[in-house]
Amino acid sequence: MTITIAPLQGEQARYFVTSSLLGTVQAAPETLQAEAVRAVLWALYRGGAISLSSDSAVSTRTLLHHTRHLLLPFARQLPASSNGATTTTTEQINRQFLERLAEQGDLLPINRAGSHWLPAPPRLIPLGSRYLLAGGLPLHALPGTLQKQITLRTTLRLLPLTADKDWPYAYQSLTSWLGPQPPSLRELQNAFQQAQLVPVDQGARESTPSQAQVYLPHAPGSQEERWQPLTHVTRLSAGRYLLRRPDRWQPGCFHYSIAWLNQGRILQESQPGENQDIARLCYALDQAAGRQAIARWYGQAGSETLALHLESRLPRREYRLLLALSECLTTGRSAPLRYRWQGIAVEDRPRIEETLRPLGLTFAEHLNR
Repeated sequence: MTITIAPLQGEQARYFVTSSLLGTVQAAPETLQAEAVRAVLWALYRGGAISLSSDSAVSTRTLLHHTRHLLLPFARQLPASSNGATTTTTEQINRQFLERLAEQGDLLPINRAGSHWLPAPPRLIPLGSRYLLAGGLPLHALPGTLQKQITLRTTLRLLPLTADKDWPYAYQSLTSWLGPQPPSLRELQNAFQQAQLVPVDQGARESTPSQAQVYLPHAPGSQEERWQPLTHVTRLSAGRYLLRRPDRWQPGCFHYSIAWLNQGRILQESQPGENQDIARLCYALDQAAGRQAIARWYGQAGSETLALHLESRLPRREYRLLLALSECLTTGRSAPLRYRWQGIAVEDRPRIEETLRPLGLTFAEHLNR
């Protein structure tokens, strides 16, 4: 008797992968990609020495290769970028995607370079209205009672508060998950004014303005729209300004510095800063300039959920909290309140306001009755 084994193709293959990873065939691409990374890393980790050590860590190259291979049934070519380069959906699973999962607490980078990874220990983080499930444990390895209660939101996994009776692992406080308490806006303002500046020689001064952009707190629009080419703001009053220059090797990334400008000329400048929370610094500069930032609540009176509209993006710590408590909707550049968060439970509103007020935000309420 001859047995022929044929590989699954097309819709059958997609159904098998999705149902195996998530137990459902309905999932956003990011949700599926995140769970694929967790499942592949867990399998590779379990196949080696089962200990949280560098000996059993998985390299970035190996993890990306096997994850992309697992998701080949979903691969499709994306539209060409501005420089004509084409990519596929599986190539969106890259180093930055791994860093995003590490940022939310699912992966552990073993060294500073992040060249090897381990699954982070599973734990529940209380958010107020629900739990966040963090860690590299894939869904299929959870107890069956918990698998049925999971809510998937982009790359995050959420559980109801009643799930703790079936939870066999550890807990982590929300404060610990969010990370260290950042400096206050006043501390950032003082550091900005006290940063050491050194004179810029004439040759460098002539070569850098074409690439440099300056942050203008009084300019209209969101914080991202307040960056203006230095060559367009020659009438600026003399003073300290925040500058950025594009990284030639990493499109979309910038190097930041503080400079003394006079009529659009760079006379003095600091060394480029590292690991700066630029969004938070921009809030500090806005406050120092007397610019008021307003966050607006929208919803129906008596509803269980609300929406929050913001003019600018949030710093990393605050962004993580909103990402866990709501769904982010980014509107077009023409919208005055570009950053919109919806599905926020009413009981989470006090926690969110307490977290955002240190950014200088005030709150307005627009509830339909």
